[in-house]
Amino acid sequence: MPRTPPPLKTVFQQRREREFLYLHEVDAVITAMEQTRYPTRNKAIAMALFCQCLQPSELCWLRWSDLDLTRKILYVIRNRELKSGARLHKQINLQLLCAAEVALLQQLALSRRCDWLFATERQSRLNERSLHYLIAQAGKIANLTFPIHPYMLRRSGLYYRAALLLQPLHLSLQQCCLLWNWHGTKVEFSRQQEREMMAIGVAKSEAFLAALKQLQSFIRIQSYDNLIDYLLGAFLLFPHLESLSSDYWLAPSRWQSQLYRKDLSTIPASSTLSPSARS
Repeated sequence: MPRTPPPLKTVFQQRREREFLYLHEVDAVITAMEQTRYPTRNKAIAMALFCQCLQPSELCWLRWSDLDLTRKILYVIRNRELKSGARLHKQINLQLLCAAEVALLQQLALSRRCDWLFATERQSRLNERSLHYLIAQAGKIANLTFPIHPYMLRRSGLYYRAALLLQPLHLSLQQCCLLWNWHGTKVEFSRQQEREMMAIGVAKSEAFLAALKQLQSFIRIQSYDNLIDYLLGAFLLFPHLESLSSDYWLAPSRWQSQLYRKDLSTIPASSTLSPSARS
């Protein structure tokens, strides 16, 4: 019998109106985990995706040895290769946990029965397919009007962190785009644009680059063309950054003063962004 071809993949825009969640929707997803079979573990998973901005593979391969509850630190291997011995060679972030995460992980530690941080019922590693199903079910329980997936929590967390970095700079979206085109592209500027750039000032320009470096050291994206999308995503989450509240219950600890490390030594993460040559 002839094989039936698989169904065509639905375009993202036809499945959902956006690829991120607002903060009240993040709260709704975390609350919805209370109605699942393993509420403590599942709430901790949703928080880790948002607060630590983890990719599914990064979350699923976490072990209890990656968690230091005394120091409230999570050791994260970004973009790890899932091979034997890879943990010895990949970049490691020392990421601070917020109070809500620590409280849940302490509860989860009481029922620990294996080395995997987020284990299944059979005490095996949670796989990415199960993680996608879990987040999708939480979205249905939360009565969201579109299907969701783990990357949406991660992306929202990155947008939120970017907003925390940009808010003190008092820059508009137009000014951020102007700064990025000036420092990171070879776009020709008109005289009017050059005057607008000079009006921003050197101090804000350097602070913008510092925020970009801060986000890069956290997420470990090497391409600044991709990284800038996350930085400017702050304006999707908060069109007016002045409305950003500093007392959100999942706010990161000491985010603006923390630079993440490449390994377990005290060497700070290095990052370069060469300004384009201007005539």
